[in-house]
Amino acid sequence: MITNGKNITTRQKTQVCVIGSGPAGITAAWQLSAAGYDVILLDGSRQLDYAVNSYYKKSWPDKVKLYNGVADGVFAENEPQFLIRPYNGDSNFPTERERVYGGTSTHWGGQSRPLDSIDFEKRPGSPTCPDFPGFPGWPISRSDLDPFYAKAVSFNNLVGDYGTNGTNFTAEYWVNQMQQQGLQAAVPQLKNFDADMYQFMGSQWLNFATRTFDGMSTIGDSNVRVIVNATVLNIVEQNGSVQYLNVASMNDDPTNPQKETEFTVQASVYILACGSVENARQLLLSGVGNKFVGRYFMCHPLTSDGVISTNQSYLSPAQSNLMGGTGWNPQPGTIQNFQGRFTVNSQTARSLGIGRCWFWANDARSSAQMYMEMAPNFNSYVGLTTTVDPVFGQQQTHIHWELSDQDKVTYETNCNLFQQATNNSISFPDWDNLAEQWVVNGHHIGTTRMSASASDGAVDKNLKMYGVDNLYVAGASVFPTTGVSNPTMTIVTLSLRLADYLKTSADLKT
Repeated sequence: MITNGKNITTRQKTQVCVIGSGPAGITAAWQLSAAGYDVILLDGSRQLDYAVNSYYKKSWPDKVKLYNGVADGVFAENEPQFLIRPYNGDSNFPTERERVYGGTSTHWGGQSRPLDSIDFEKRPGSPTCPDFPGFPGWPISRSDLDPFYAKAVSFNNLVGDYGTNGTNFTAEYWVNQMQQQGLQAAVPQLKNFDADMYQFMGSQWLNFATRTFDGMSTIGDSNVRVIVNATVLNIVEQNGSVQYLNVASMNDDPTNPQKETEFTVQASVYILACGSVENARQLLLSGVGNKFVGRYFMCHPLTSDGVISTNQSYLSPAQSNLMGGTGWNPQPGTIQNFQGRFTVNSQTARSLGIGRCWFWANDARSSAQMYMEMAPNFNSYVGLTTTVDPVFGQQQTHIHWELSDQDKVTYETNCNLFQQATNNSISFPDWDNLAEQWVVNGHHIGTTRMSASASDGAVDKNLKMYGVDNLYVAGASVFPTTGVSNPTMTIVTLSLRLADYLKTSADLKT
């Protein structure tokens, strides 16, 4: 059921209130509602017209007014419009947040793979970077998430049996799949590198606001009470517990929206799932959380142009077929395709104290992009400006992005290793020559990171805010490190795990 917030003026009561309509929020809302709990899902967007791209254009005035602010550091030259950059339908154009129902799930590519075991490990950084405290690790392990990764495979209609440590994401699995279809395929053998396989979700499942779940219904047709045009103004916390939310709607003016109504939402449990930037801003506006809220903004830095150039092919035709998913015939109702990326193996990353990069498998006389695991950096952050938005009068976002010496070592070491592994078939530019090319690429990570104690992070291993007994945070903002896999599969996995935890939580006992 979908309701417009402008038609609500009275307090809404529920067991669970989820804030945000992207994969993190909708996954948790669906799971809890299916288990019989009363769930309200809040979304700030006024746009529900799903004609091709029209809702992006219609959401632009709202986005400019409510998402604007200051983006500096690396952003100052490379993405000065990071906070409000519009989506223009070009998959090669960097786009970031969306103020539409479904969020950025409305235009992501579906690239899915679990994080690797090393991504959860505490490990030192490069000995040449003494100021970097190292990769902090997660308070949970890959094995803790494996049952939920397996559930995410089914939930997102991916191919294969997850098995042990993600069998259906191995190169060997996909060689077998291709050979069953009569195609030539072979596992590449590059020294120090793994061939990591990614599945791309079918287009009918990409938008979490409009996709069906379990072959039944969309989130809007379920028992979840979806309220659109519902912007959270304040999380009202007292004595270590959220008491209620102050929520506001906007009027129907297409270009100059103003506040229309205000109401409150009261729940037993609240889940904040608005993305790394807005999660931090909302907590800061409300004065909720500890000193780590907003800190360690991360991403997978991506070059705006192809930077890995080749002068000759370094793969056999069968190996190239595997890495490109060439000729594979998708099974009806599942993924669109699969592809491989070359990633430096865990042993090498540990021994050298580097983050990991992934590289496209590119053919002779071509260039390709790469992206890397960014080192956690306390000085990359989301904060608040002194200026206010023109609709609700709230402080706007200040986001600052820095790359560190550890990131330089990660880039240079990975590229040198890849050059050696391909027998000098590839070339790459110096770090200093890329200063004006780094962009975020839509993967917003960190700002409410998970930790074993409040001395090192904002939420605990169950995603509960330290110091607040009924507020949980979902999405990539809780990642302590970025890993090298695209984050959405892990976002969904963590929401599945959170829903399972809440089903046994004292907060939701009936």
